[in-house]
Amino acid sequence: MIVFRLLLVLCTVQTSWSLVKKVPVQFGRVCAFGDFNGDSNTDILVQRGRNLTVLLQDNELLNVLEEGVFKNSTTFRVGDETVECSLGDFNGDTKLDILVSMKRRKEYHHSVWISTATRDSFVEHKLAVLSSQALAIDVDGNGWHDVLGFYPNGSMYCMTFSRDGSPAFDCNYLFPGFIRVEPYPGVPHLFADFTGDHLAEIVFMDTTTTSSGSYLTPRMWGRFKNGWRETPTVISQIPGEHQFVGAPMAADFDADGLIELLVPICRKADCKQVTEFANWQYTRGWSTNAFDLQNFNILPDEDSMMLFRVGDFSLDGYPDLVATLVEKQSLGQIKVIDNIPCTNCDRNGTRRFEINKSVFIQPKEVALGEIKMASFFDLKEDGNLDILIEYKPFEGDTKFSFIPCDDKGDVTFLKVQVFTNICGKRCDPTSKELGSGVSWSGACASFSMSDGWGGSLKSASCQIPATTHRALAPPYVLFGLGRSPNFVDELTIGAPRYSDSLAVRQHTLKQIVPNSRIVVIPPEDGTHWVTRLYVTPSQLILQSLAVIALVCAMLLIVVAFLHYREKKEDRVERQQQSHRFHFDAM
Repeated sequence: MIVFRLLLVLCTVQTSWSLVKKVPVQFGRVCAFGDFNGDSNTDILVQRGRNLTVLLQDNELLNVLEEGVFKNSTTFRVGDETVECSLGDFNGDTKLDILVSMKRRKEYHHSVWISTATRDSFVEHKLAVLSSQALAIDVDGNGWHDVLGFYPNGSMYCMTFSRDGSPAFDCNYLFPGFIRVEPYPGVPHLFADFTGDHLAEIVFMDTTTTSSGSYLTPRMWGRFKNGWRETPTVISQIPGEHQFVGAPMAADFDADGLIELLVPICRKADCKQVTEFANWQYTRGWSTNAFDLQNFNILPDEDSMMLFRVGDFSLDGYPDLVATLVEKQSLGQIKVIDNIPCTNCDRNGTRRFEINKSVFIQPKEVALGEIKMASFFDLKEDGNLDILIEYKPFEGDTKFSFIPCDDKGDVTFLKVQVFTNICGKRCDPTSKELGSGVSWSGACASFSMSDGWGGSLKSASCQIPATTHRALAPPYVLFGLGRSPNFVDELTIGAPRYSDSLAVRQHTLKQIVPNSRIVVIPPEDGTHWVTRLYVTPSQLILQSLAVIALVCAMLLIVVAFLHYREKKEDRVERQQQSHRFHFDAM
């Protein structure tokens, strides 16, 4: 009973501490996520007026008064217009560079900003004028990011870079047979493993125009020995001739080990109302996931059809969604949309999406302002997803803050981060700095384990499957493992490059403890993969240790008190003995 009371007191104290802890408000429009200084914390790139500013996450462990603290780092001017950003290492110096897309009229002007050796400034190199936002993607598998986009006439723009960051070679030759693509407006192209071979495919979001309207047509290109090749029969047209759709997403929504393509089906062109999700998987084709928007409307991003962002918020193994919803004439609300089972769904759907009824405590200024965007963000790098909220106050410029979401029960996770293989001497596993620190977009991972109830749990995911239209994908893969305390039986990691040798592009780890963060560096030459595992103790373990420590402390206090009382009684007894009259002595 005493132990239970102590645990209750400890949990109450811990909860009160989490409520008292302050989350500062930051200025700026969020542009991208990435680790700019190589400290394993996710930093944020924001636009403030005419400038882009790198905000470095403060990793001060002893800060008990605040969390979500970011410090200003490099600032440079990009122009008057609102810009979109994609991150990558374009010149192979193991430092994050920035691809900037600036819309002028109906075209996008592109440039890359290359980080200097001291990381305190960026140098601009002008690129092409394209019809939509270009991707930061490694098309040739050498560990350097390239730029891939499309001209207004539909032809491809593909560019690699030299050591100084200037444009080097046209890489169109890697796409033999390419004719043209008319990018579907407002949606990102995807780079993920849809076929289950741990080798990411590119899915271009093309537009098919008929007499009845324009339709989204996903076109898949797979990586082969001599470059990329289109597989036109893999993804068929979305059934039902849906003319209005939101931005597609890539995740393993049904936790079967294969990544699906999830497309929001909209009622009108503004996509404020989504009726259902069209779900495509490699082995079964198209199906439907039900979704009840209730009385809400969706608030999409400006100049974008990005309606939802993906993350396993509940850590149950099934990725959830987050969105900004508006009810009638009220202001926007941040809502998590749960991915839950569906037993009687139509058209082979096994999952459905339902709006979570939880009400989040938002910053005070949001009450009089306007919410612009919401995204998942792991604030403490502890595997628990929090919520980033961007808003425009009643007066002043755009701001953002965080809603900490720590209380999710004793669920476990597995976090995987695959760095590029351009790391030089830092590939030594005994060194303090490990690898390039630059996440390799398109790196994929899958796991399998028993769930403790006689069943199995498995899932697949890819790192940074989308880089444009403020998809804001985190620079890592996060798997929820639910409440199972079992070890992960097998984790398979695939690098985004082709090789005849499976050991060069794929690696398997076995028997991994839950609540682990794994850093992986594929080999630059040879077949030796470098991995490092960091374990995060479960909250229940920490609470149990604290309770044991408190019980031991109380027992020590009781023993000390009894010892003190016994010594006091002995001293009184000796005094009485010394004052006693000895008749025998007379």
